[in-house]
Amino acid sequence: MIYQPICCVQTGEAQGDHRFVLELAGKHPLIVVGLNPSTANEVHPDPTVRKMMGFAERAGYDGLIILNLSSERATDKQELAVCLDEEMHQESLQIVQKVIARYPDTDIWAAWGDGVAVRPYLKQCARDLFGIFRMNRGRRLQIGMLTAKRNPRHPLYVPYGCRFEPFNEAEYLVG
Repeated sequence: MIYQPICCVQTGEAQGDHRFVLELAGKHPLIVVGLNPSTANEVHPDPTVRKMMGFAERAGYDGLIILNLSSERATDKQELAVCLDEEMHQESLQIVQKVIARYPDTDIWAAWGDGVAVRPYLKQCARDLFGIFRMNRGRRLQIGMLTAKRNPRHPLYVPYGCRFEPFNEAEYLVG
C-alpha cells in the first residue's frame, strides 16, 4: 500500500489541531478507528498509520479510512483535553456519517487500545461512533484478542503475526 491520501480533513493550529478523517485510496479499503490522531497528515504517515497499513495490506485490503474516538491531535494520550470538545466531536460525527454513507459495506477495525481509559469521554465517543456504524454492513474486527483490560489492541503493540478477529461491539460497549 502506498501512502497517498486522497482525503485528509483536519483543522489547523488556530482551530485546535483536530483530524477527522485520513483516507488512503483503494477499491477494497478498511475503516480503522484509533484512539486519537498523532502526526500523520496529507503528506507523511506516522508509526501508527504505517502499522495500520501493514496489517490492512497483509489482510488483503488496499486502502484505509482512518477515524478516531477523539479528533484531537496529541502524540501522548495523556495530553488529551480533560473535557471533550463537544463542537469538534459533533463535527467528527457528521464526517463519520458521510464516510459510512460512502462505504456502507466496508469492514471496521477497532484499534484504540487501553488508552481509551485515559479520559472518561472516550468510551462514550466509541458508543457514538458505533451508533453511526449501525448503518454499515461490514464486519467488525479487532487485531488478535482483547487486552487484559478488555479493549481492542492498538496496532503499534501487536506483532504482524496476529490476525484480524471478530470484534463484538455490543458486548464491548455495554461495559
